[in-house]
Amino acid sequence: MSTALAPAAFATDDAPSRRLKLVSGEEFGILVATILVILGAGTIADGFFSSENLLSIAQQIALLGIVATGMTYVIVVGEIDLSVGSQYGFLAIALAWMLHDVGIPIGPAIPLVLLLGAAIGAVNGVVTVLFQIPSFVVTLATLSILRGGALLLSEGVPLKGSADTAFRDLLAGHPLPNLSAQSVWMIGVMVIGGLVLAFTRFGSDVYSVGGNPKAARDAGINVSRVKVTCFALAGALAGLAAIIMVAWLGSANPLTGTGFELSVIAAVVVGGASLTGGKGTVFGTLLGAIIAGVLSNALVLAGIDGNWQQVATGALILVAVLLNKLVANRAARARTP
Repeated sequence: MSTALAPAAFATDDAPSRRLKLVSGEEFGILVATILVILGAGTIADGFFSSENLLSIAQQIALLGIVATGMTYVIVVGEIDLSVGSQYGFLAIALAWMLHDVGIPIGPAIPLVLLLGAAIGAVNGVVTVLFQIPSFVVTLATLSILRGGALLLSEGVPLKGSADTAFRDLLAGHPLPNLSAQSVWMIGVMVIGGLVLAFTRFGSDVYSVGGNPKAARDAGINVSRVKVTCFALAGALAGLAAIIMVAWLGSANPLTGTGFELSVIAAVVVGGASLTGGKGTVFGTLLGAIIAGVLSNALVLAGIDGNWQQVATGALILVAVLLNKLVANRAARARTP
C-alpha cells in the first residue's frame, strides 16, 4: 500500500462506524437523553414550550454551539483548550478596540478578528506540540494572558461596538421569520463542521490522531499539523462568536466569556466526546449544547437561584465523563476474548 493511501486506510478501520451513524449507538442514547431533559424542563418550568421561549433558547445556545464546534475538533484530536472563553472575550474587545480606538472600518475588522483568533489558537497548538507541554497547561496560561489582555486593552470598561446596521442585521438580525441570525450562523457552522469531520480526509486524520497518535504518524499523517489546525479552527470560531456577540449587544465587555469554557467543554463531553481523544461528533455536541441550554433556561423559569446553573453544568460534565468511562470499559470487555 502506498504511503499516500495509508492515512485514509488507517482512518477507516473503525472511525466511520462512529461518525456516519449519527443517531445510532451512543448518539442515539444522547438524543433520547436530550428529549427526556426537554420533557422534564417542560414539567418543572411554566411557559417552557412557548414558541418565544424555545426561540430564545435557540438564540442563547447559538454562540455556545459555534465555539463548541471548534472545541469538538480539539477534544477529538486528543487535546483540550481551556482558553476559549478568554479568547471569545478578548476577541470581542479587540474588535471594539479596532473599530473605535484605531478607526478600522467594520469590513476589514471582521477578517482581522477571525485571523487573530486563528493565530491565537495556532500558537496554543504550536507550543503544545513543539514543546510537548500538556495542552491544558498551555491553554490555562493563555486563559490568564488573554483575560488580562482584554482588561488592559479596554482599561477595564466596556467598549462600544459598531453602529453599522448592515453589520447588525447580518450577524444578529432576523433573516428568517422567528429565527435569529445567531441561530442561522450556528446551524451553518455546525453543519459544515459536522460534514468536514465526518466525510473528509482531514476529519479522518483528526480521528486517527486522537485515537492513536503513534499509529497515525506511522501511517503518514502529519500529527503536529493536524493538532495545530484544530486549535486554529477553535480560535477562529471563538472569533466568529465574538463578532456575532458584538453585533448582537452593540458593545464588548472585558469580562465577557468568564467561565464560558466550562459550558463549551460540557456541551462537547455531554455530547459523547471522549477527553482521551478519538471519539465525538458535532451532532453530539449540538445535543450537548441543547441539554445545557434547556437546563439553564428551565432553572431560570422555575425561579431557581442562577448560581445553581454552575452546579448543574459541573454535574453534567461529571456524569458525562463517568458514563463515557463506563461505556468505554464495557466496550473493552466486549472486545476481550
